[in-house]
Amino acid sequence: MTTTQGMIAQDDPIPNLASALTFHASFDDGPNADYALGEKQIYSATIEGSEAVTGLTSGLGDPPLELVSDGGKFGGALKFARENSHVVVYKVEKNVAYSPVNFRGTASFWLSLDPAALPGHYCDPFQLTDKEYDNACIWVDFTKNDTPPNFRLGVFGDRETWDITGDGGNSEQFHFRLVTVAEPPFAGNRWTHVAITWDGINGTRTGRARLYLDAVYQGATNVIPEQFSWDSAKAGIRLGMGHFVGLIDDLALFNRPLSAEELRLLYGLKRGVAELHGR
Repeated sequence: MTTTQGMIAQDDPIPNLASALTFHASFDDGPNADYALGEKQIYSATIEGSEAVTGLTSGLGDPPLELVSDGGKFGGALKFARENSHVVVYKVEKNVAYSPVNFRGTASFWLSLDPAALPGHYCDPFQLTDKEYDNACIWVDFTKNDTPPNFRLGVFGDRETWDITGDGGNSEQFHFRLVTVAEPPFAGNRWTHVAITWDGINGTRTGRARLYLDAVYQGATNVIPEQFSWDSAKAGIRLGMGHFVGLIDDLALFNRPLSAEELRLLYGLKRGVAELHGR
């Protein structure tokens, strides 16, 4: 499609990506988000019981998580070390395009970690929920019983609906909602791009989520028919659950599932998501 000077082609992928962006934290100029439709502030939080997050406090916690000024994929990055026993959280409201009808979106971030340095139990570098990992939650985790750990995507609607046997993580229904990648391409000397897309959740019987690593499709969950019931004012974008050890950079959320072509474009951005909003 041709354009006149000063006009952008309607099929130009960069403006299309930019228009879908709802949140971006580059960790280049501090821990707060660079771009957000909602609140930009980062919070630290404690974990109680079955991974319920409580007690939000502004900032990076005590001892504070480290911001690595020049060790990220693009400039700075957020570092989680073994001595950090807390998580950090951004508020979901307006930063994630949650809807009780047809909830759809994309999460994108980069990870750098040594799988051998992980704590030996399940740990989740990323979660989206207002409850726990198996209750209206989207997450990725590293497993505890595999060498190297498997990397998994989990997508769970309201627990009271999907956990029909009451067996939780031991049930067939739990594993029905996972995508598992054996021997994933993570290493301490490289950055791996993680993208999660979801569509059709809340309102149809065809809701699914899909996982991509370095813009390569890894698989899709089975159908997620149950409702995702969130209180958006209480829900969080959680980083570092389960004593995750490693680096996170260039965290972004979008209001729709990006296409495979768009994910390849996102993966190849020279300056990361900052190119989409110019900050």
